[in-house]
Amino acid sequence: MRISRLIGVTVLLAACSSSPTAGTGDASTNGGSSASMGGASGTGGGANGGTSPTGGTSSSGAQPGGGASSSGGVSSTGGTSSTGGTSSSGGGSSSSGGTTSSGGTTSSGGASSTGGTTGTGGSGAQWVLGYYVGYQINDYPIAQIDWSGLTHVAFAPLTLKSDLSLDLSFDDSNGTGTDDAKALATAAHAHGAKALLMLGGAGAGGNIATAASAANRSAFVTTLVGTLATLGYDGIDLDWEDSVDLDDLVALAKALRASKPDIVLSYPGGAINGNYQTVDPRFATLAESLDRFDVQTYYPSTAVAGQGWSSWFLSPLGGVTGSTPIAIDDTLQRYVTAGVPKAKLGMGTAFYAICYTGGITGPRQPTDGSVRIVGGDNAYPLSAFFASGSTFDTSAAGERQRDTAAAEPYLSLASAVDDGGCGANTQYISYEDETSIIAKGTFSKTNGYGGIIVWTIQEGWLKSGASGGRAPNALMEALKTGFLD
Repeated sequence: MRISRLIGVTVLLAACSSSPTAGTGDASTNGGSSASMGGASGTGGGANGGTSPTGGTSSSGAQPGGGASSSGGVSSTGGTSSTGGTSSSGGGSSSSGGTTSSGGTTSSGGASSTGGTTGTGGSGAQWVLGYYVGYQINDYPIAQIDWSGLTHVAFAPLTLKSDLSLDLSFDDSNGTGTDDAKALATAAHAHGAKALLMLGGAGAGGNIATAASAANRSAFVTTLVGTLATLGYDGIDLDWEDSVDLDDLVALAKALRASKPDIVLSYPGGAINGNYQTVDPRFATLAESLDRFDVQTYYPSTAVAGQGWSSWFLSPLGGVTGSTPIAIDDTLQRYVTAGVPKAKLGMGTAFYAICYTGGITGPRQPTDGSVRIVGGDNAYPLSAFFASGSTFDTSAAGERQRDTAAAEPYLSLASAVDDGGCGANTQYISYEDETSIIAKGTFSKTNGYGGIIVWTIQEGWLKSGASGGRAPNALMEALKTGFLD
């Protein structure tokens, strides 16, 4: 993705279009098959993020129903279907199990932090892995990172050149990628967190495929392990997204583990649409070499406009139906049924907001026609969404809603607003807040899962004077409370 950590393997979600009957879709922000999802049949891949400063648009590739089944996968069920419902705003604490008690957005509480707090390291049952991208480095400088809500950080993107040498620029805004990579690893270790390099991103798969092939794999592993030592990193997040050969991915992870037994390895898999997707059994084999198998259970993998989808959420915890077919509880259970250990499975969320156009005012409304999903990665970071004077900040209490099945907050605006983050008129905005983050942590701990990934932590570092008196580190504090306390 732009590097938008589109999730891992392309090979998986067989040409995931956004239509309810499979097929191909477009590659717009509304869905359709993307490079990160397409490729060979099988399930498990999914798109992670939106567009980066240097690339095009990625798509979710999930469709509501039917269509050609993916090959080679073990069909699995799981998750509780629910039509859900909404509750009015006004406070409310979250609960486990995919639902949350009613209530509106909560204020963050807690004093802001500028980087002196210590993370929990990598040995706990719960991981909180935050992605830190080079092109947003000045939005949240390394010296200001609040490590209290992180156990792991992944610097991104690490890509390959055509000659298969590593590109260590990391798309760094300051042009000092190598130095910044070292500084991030040093800061992580000083606060008890592990540091990973995110290998891949949109468009990077072709060179990874060549390097990971049987003919080149040994040299590739040697290069990667050597780079970890040079930069001071603990491991690699295998974000191989396009041109993926799943057998080579499994072999690469196994070879990395054999070469460096203490390496920290993670992989970001795709959300599963139970209407037609199944989990390839090779993912259970891949998980054997991993410390964490995370899933990108957030937009654009979770919501699509048109082709049978109803309006849905950024990162729903539960509430799957035929026209809203993706949620965290359902997807994780499908991976468990396919053989991925629960304790290694982590969910995902994103620190940005998404907006629906076309008169949509809330969840579970038909989106056929001219409806689009806008905003998202880079365009509408939560730092802007919660800023003083924003649409959220000026919204009425009754416009701030919370869905009990999805355990997600949203704005249902009485009239259309031309919102700058959305880039269009909207009445429905889905986002993450402190209560929904804590609900995810409660769900993860209660059900024996392994934590969460966040794309990107820079987009969630709030501005001074944020709405409701939120401290700059409000979302990091929620991660700590939900997952690590």
